[in-house]
Amino acid sequence: MDFKLHTPIGVNDRLPDEALVKKTVCSKIENIFLGYGYREIESPTFEYIDVFSDEKMGSISPKEMFRFFDKDGNVLALRSDMTPPVARIAATEFEGNGPIRLCYFGNSFRNSKSYQGKRCEFAQAGVELMGADGVYADAEAIAVSIKSILASGIKEFKLNIGQVGFFNAVLDETGLEKEEKNKLKNYIASRNYAEAEEFIKQKNMPENIKELFLDFPKLVGGTDILDYTRSLTKSDDALKFLDELETLYNMLIMHGVNSYVSFDLSMVNKLNYYTGIIFRGYTYGSGYSIVDGGRYDNLVKQFGKNIPAVGFGIKIDEVINVLIKNGADYSSRDVKAMVGCTALGLSSALKIADIYRKGGVKVENSLIGPDIEKNIDYMVEKNYDSLIFFNDSIHITYVRNTHKGILKTEISVSDLVFPGKESR
Repeated sequence: MDFKLHTPIGVNDRLPDEALVKKTVCSKIENIFLGYGYREIESPTFEYIDVFSDEKMGSISPKEMFRFFDKDGNVLALRSDMTPPVARIAATEFEGNGPIRLCYFGNSFRNSKSYQGKRCEFAQAGVELMGADGVYADAEAIAVSIKSILASGIKEFKLNIGQVGFFNAVLDETGLEKEEKNKLKNYIASRNYAEAEEFIKQKNMPENIKELFLDFPKLVGGTDILDYTRSLTKSDDALKFLDELETLYNMLIMHGVNSYVSFDLSMVNKLNYYTGIIFRGYTYGSGYSIVDGGRYDNLVKQFGKNIPAVGFGIKIDEVINVLIKNGADYSSRDVKAMVGCTALGLSSALKIADIYRKGGVKVENSLIGPDIEKNIDYMVEKNYDSLIFFNDSIHITYVRNTHKGILKTEISVSDLVFPGKESR
């Protein structure tokens, strides 16, 4: 196998059409971020592995990281998660305790197993709101995530919201030992409800809480789910978190995004740094969530500043895949015209092409040579709409590709219509 001709498993080239979709999508999402006052930052592509692997942060397993050594023997890792570096930046580079509104666009890297079909390099965009606690901040993060997905062009979308504090509170109600709690938590996290049911039936725990865990697959929906769940728990903490979720929903009504929201009280996240709400967004055409987020009040203090935080990340590659499957058309951003010339028309051709570009029109300079017929063949091959061919500095052959035939018109420079000027 000639490795020069292939990319490693888990990484891909991004060809012009997909690159254009990505640029367009990121631009639309960026407008939402900036509109809410978030400022963009960039973190290094690799950092000391401690930024990502500290057990207190519960981040990505070192086995999933791309690791290597610097010349001094320090262990480095490619960026596996965007949030810890942003937390580091907020703690070390910003004075005061907030609110600190930051956003990012970049690639992360995880050493996924090849049979999972996941990318090892994937594009992300996200928001981190640091130094702000409570339902107002949570509602803003969720609202921004939803409006960003809608701005990208995806309309069929649902965001599920869970609450880590609620889940941990009802887990405590089981009376199980720590190891057994973790086992039950893992069953629920992996949606292995059959194993969870078998496990629960074998354990001695209050009947109300046993019923709650057996009902977890059904605890997805609107505020009626919250009302029903209140009848199944006696934990003051769990009831408090349910009340907070209802308050959050009322805030999302005011943000105008409640129709995209549902609750999933069984939601558990593998990134253990989440401490409050967690949320995931889904759409048709993708087998994965396209946005993930939540509250992580203990993360930033690992870098020396004890402030609360909430944020989310959008999986740009998944968004792109969905848009392409749905037939998103970005052709208006492509080149539609070209300018060709003889040696006598070169100077005028370059000047006129620049005038069009300044007016917002994409124009390709022909490199085909002075043969107009070869230029026309190239125009048809590229599916361009028109060719402006300078026979000399004044005389032009204007060629239109009607996609049913070629129309030629002899004109002069004075006959050209530039952007912003009406045709005569």
